[in-house]
Amino acid sequence: MQGLLVTGLAGAITFGGGLLALRTDVHRGAVYAFCAGALIGTALLALIPEALELAAAGGHDAHALFLFTVVGFFVFYVFENLPHRETSHPDVLHHHHGHSTGLWAAAGLALHSFIDGVAIGEAFDANTGLGWTVAMGITLHKFADGVSVAGVMQGTHQSHRATMGMLLFAAIAPLAGVLAAPSLSISLEVQVLLLGWFAGVFLYLGATSLLPAAHEAGGSRWLIAFAISGAALVYGAQILIGHID
Repeated sequence: MQGLLVTGLAGAITFGGGLLALRTDVHRGAVYAFCAGALIGTALLALIPEALELAAAGGHDAHALFLFTVVGFFVFYVFENLPHRETSHPDVLHHHHGHSTGLWAAAGLALHSFIDGVAIGEAFDANTGLGWTVAMGITLHKFADGVSVAGVMQGTHQSHRATMGMLLFAAIAPLAGVLAAPSLSISLEVQVLLLGWFAGVFLYLGATSLLPAAHEAGGSRWLIAFAISGAALVYGAQILIGHID
């Protein structure tokens, strides 16, 4: 029951963050910059450190983790850019392919939220104290996740209906994860590889998609501050988790 309540709250925070991002259309560049900072911060300050801890706990070599980080980055790079050589109108296809990439990227964020829900469920099954510690850390990230889903969808010119659908999907995903946790058994090695993959994808989205989109949407010098604030939110959450632990 506690896991359900926490993941329900996490979903509501995710959806609220996305709605806020959608309602600040005038400041689209700032939203993109914040999303970029949050994604880059999540990759480097949350996912990779967590994966390294899991790898050490399971006695696994961290080489595979970084390999999957690189693969995640370049799979999205290839997916977005490979069709350019097949047409004499690259700009048109680039827009179309970026559109598809945005859907996959938002789905990846939602899948990450599903895995977060599984982690909360497993932590509460282990003991209540660990459950609340894991849940607090994950919930602190959910606002940035919601903003990031909305930012990725907007940045790749998705329809409002598709954006709302993906945002709802991302909001429900943690609850689905905690419900599925009792019937799922994900090995430590697979968890490490998944975290590495997501880190690579988030680095690609933040550094090569959202940051350029932010500067195209608006040339304000404050975009730098918004990007840093996105990463700072993630860092602050990680520091708080460290004090709680």
